[in-house]
Amino acid sequence: MAHTSEKAFNALLAQALEWRHPRWKVNAEQSGVLTGQLGKVPDIVITVSEGEAGSPVLIETEYEPASRVDADARSRLGLALAKSGYVIEHVVALRVPASLADVSPADLPDEIAKAEFGYRLLSARGGAEPVRFPSEGWIRGTVDDLAGFCERIALNEHLLDSAVALLEETVNSAALRLRTALMPYRQAILEQIADTLHQTEDHQTTCMGVAIIANALLFQTTIAGSRHLLSDGSEYMIPVPGIDDSREKVRENWDEIIKVNYWPIFAIAHQVLTTLPHAEAKRMIKFLTNATSQLADYGVTSTGDMAGQMFGKLIADRKFLATFYTLPSSAHLLAELAAARLDADYADPDQVASLRVADLACGTGTLLTAAYQRIMTRVRRAGSDDKDIHPKMMEQSMIGADIMPAAVHLTATLLSSAYPACTFDDTKIFLMPYGRLEDKAKPSIGSLEMLSEGFNSPMELGAKDRSSIGGTGQYKVDSVLDHQSADLVIMNPPFTRATGQEANAIGTPVPAFAGFGTNRKDQKLMSDRLTRFTQKLPQACGHGNAGLASYFLDLAHIKVKPGGTIAFVLPFTVTIGTAWAKARELLAKHYKDINIVAIANSGSTDRAFSSDTGMAEVLIIATRRQEDDRCDDNKILFVNIYERPTDPIKAVEQARRITLTASETSESKGSGSIDIGDIHIGNFIWADIQDTGCAGITQIELATFARSLTDSKLSLPRLKDITDFALVKLGELGERGPYHMDINGWQADKKTPRGPFDLEKVSTRRLSAYPILWEHDARNETHMVLTPDHEGIVRPGLKDKALQIWDTASRLHLNRDFRLNSQPLAACFTDTPCIGGRAWPTFKLHNENWDKIIVLWANTTLGLISFWWVGSLQQQGRSILAITRLSELVTLDPQSLTDNQLILADEIFAQFRERTFLPANEIWRDENRRLLDEAVFVDLLGFDRNKIMPSLAILRDQWCREPSVHGGKSTRPQN
Repeated sequence: MAHTSEKAFNALLAQALEWRHPRWKVNAEQSGVLTGQLGKVPDIVITVSEGEAGSPVLIETEYEPASRVDADARSRLGLALAKSGYVIEHVVALRVPASLADVSPADLPDEIAKAEFGYRLLSARGGAEPVRFPSEGWIRGTVDDLAGFCERIALNEHLLDSAVALLEETVNSAALRLRTALMPYRQAILEQIADTLHQTEDHQTTCMGVAIIANALLFQTTIAGSRHLLSDGSEYMIPVPGIDDSREKVRENWDEIIKVNYWPIFAIAHQVLTTLPHAEAKRMIKFLTNATSQLADYGVTSTGDMAGQMFGKLIADRKFLATFYTLPSSAHLLAELAAARLDADYADPDQVASLRVADLACGTGTLLTAAYQRIMTRVRRAGSDDKDIHPKMMEQSMIGADIMPAAVHLTATLLSSAYPACTFDDTKIFLMPYGRLEDKAKPSIGSLEMLSEGFNSPMELGAKDRSSIGGTGQYKVDSVLDHQSADLVIMNPPFTRATGQEANAIGTPVPAFAGFGTNRKDQKLMSDRLTRFTQKLPQACGHGNAGLASYFLDLAHIKVKPGGTIAFVLPFTVTIGTAWAKARELLAKHYKDINIVAIANSGSTDRAFSSDTGMAEVLIIATRRQEDDRCDDNKILFVNIYERPTDPIKAVEQARRITLTASETSESKGSGSIDIGDIHIGNFIWADIQDTGCAGITQIELATFARSLTDSKLSLPRLKDITDFALVKLGELGERGPYHMDINGWQADKKTPRGPFDLEKVSTRRLSAYPILWEHDARNETHMVLTPDHEGIVRPGLKDKALQIWDTASRLHLNRDFRLNSQPLAACFTDTPCIGGRAWPTFKLHNENWDKIIVLWANTTLGLISFWWVGSLQQQGRSILAITRLSELVTLDPQSLTDNQLILADEIFAQFRERTFLPANEIWRDENRRLLDEAVFVDLLGFDRNKIMPSLAILRDQWCREPSVHGGKSTRPQN
């Protein structure tokens, strides 16, 4: 049988890779490539066409077992390419299946296309040892996957980071100089800039205006280098410091550019520049032109991430608009997960151009641009030149909308930057009306106006007849996006709560609509308008307590077509929050192949996919059902990654592994690990939509146990499932007490009482008629028995209502806001009945003799875990229960106990009532908690001590290792 040498194989692999990217030049076994290294011949070198963004990529290959390939790849790091002088920072080590050596050269191209390779990246980042990805093992993938991997490596993150830092520093300095020159006597100019940008006047807004000018100059540099022509046949001019950097000269040049194309990039920059006095404008242009010249030298002027990262830091008015920036790595993760579901023949340009991809809260354009990149990658893999369809994609496929002029400016810029040399006509990037406009009788609600079918009134942006943000500024639109027409709706919508009154929003009637300085009356009108729109929807899921994001889910649902995909960044509370219940119902009824991706880490920031939100988030990807799809399969693939990806290279690989997991596993394989190479990057769990506790979990066994409780059985480590164990939902044993606002709250007008009581601290001088256990006091909550801390003083005329509240008094109280890493108790007992307050609502059982049993169970290991499972884990180290969910807690069924067991339960309670317990996250080392477990499960329930206690010890340790339990505290298990 013929043997193909590695040299011959490399030549054919180089051809295969070159076919997969229209602007790659791929050489194999070429001498003289490395400076001063005549004896060293790289196996494969990939370079990009001149003028294109990207760095060279080297590949070292070897047939399996490939014992030398890692060392060969490492030896190339730090060397320089002879032609460009580029210092090699990244090399791909590639393991080739040994079977390919025995394939004839004639058949080898086909076999290469079908083969699965092993590869990994070696990077030199200043240390003695290279950084490997994955650090252990090899990525498995086809030659298409390998081409995509190399493509992402070619976007040099190191240079990109340097460019972002330079641009940000330049913009900040220029803004500071401008404000110094204009204040205080020409403050009106700064106010005019703010008005142009629809922002509040401050340093950040000035930065935004300067950044838009800088971005236009930078884009001008790029297209001038591409030999674009003005209307008079001359080339686009790059401003030269000291010669043509006057405001009039630059404006004149931009006027000519706009006549030809690129309206969205230059129109708003022209407006801002026109606002500036001549002298200040000239100084700024000179300063910015020097910087853009340096940025051009970095070779990253045609990559969108640079401007996107910077603009994300400059978006203003975050207090109410919640325009948080999707991190580039997160954007690529979500975009790849979504793009993998698109149904298109990527070799057919017409099919690709017929796709409709929308981000209706596009912000800085990061998600829409990432989706575009993932689509175009597939076009290249199909052997087509994506540059050829770029104009059509800009004109009809990529749809973006936002309420901020700077946002649509940047989104259009990022999309255009894929191929600056390709001009286009119209775009579907829209500025949406928000608040009360001068020519409008009623205020508008931004992109949510599109809940109304046929909406076709985007705002003007800098010219009288503008209604869309087109290439030349001469186009109108009939509709932004028809209902059920989008193949993909991808969004990171604003999270602001429509009714929330927290932190900075206190005193604002409708915080969700308080952006751009809208007054109280208009906030109310905007809220009412949203309500009218959603009332017309057949199944609305928007909820004021969930925030605006839930209404954007409504918007996505009516815009995506059957068979299309929605892909969202949403707050973690979507998985379990009561206000999100209708959203989960919407997904269950109308969608299939639902994936929920969470970050199983400690700290709110480390669990976020966005920048600066300070809250945990999840990614949700789902495909809308078609008429003939089954509706009885609501299984969800929960994916928990241990760390947010740090760059697009890792993000796309994570997405690939998640997609493969979804296609290769099913409910029959309920859970497992997700690996890149030999590194565990996360886990997956197939579960029902109500099993949302599966999100963000690291220990799969905990999910198995918690889910078993709902089937009235115990699935414990190292033990067979226990099916004769009597469990019951708390709601079957009694009723919850009142919501705290119904005890002492006031109506919305702040004048009419809602509850019958005023509160006072408990007095030692008199016996309280209405004792209340109202708030947490960590110092006094280490024992299972607590005493009331407040008393209720009946408000005038409300005695009957006070008596109604008193009827709910109980000795059993549940911890509604359970700080797992500082509080010991899930439930407590009071020796006499009292009213339960905000922290400790009551639960009144049908039989008061059960009170002590429920308190005992709730504070065992299994009780704590069942409480944690039902609660919302938005904040680390904390399980929060809506009062309406208290009835869903699973508990030991006291009705199953004999009279002797009931007596023994009382004795156990008496034995432990004064015992001191450590915070819940420390049960792994809490001796009293271990003894309580032993008393309940061995003495009371009769389990075999030698079996049950080791199993519970494992469960305690696993639970205390969960980030959502320990919240990053050092009191977690360390080994």
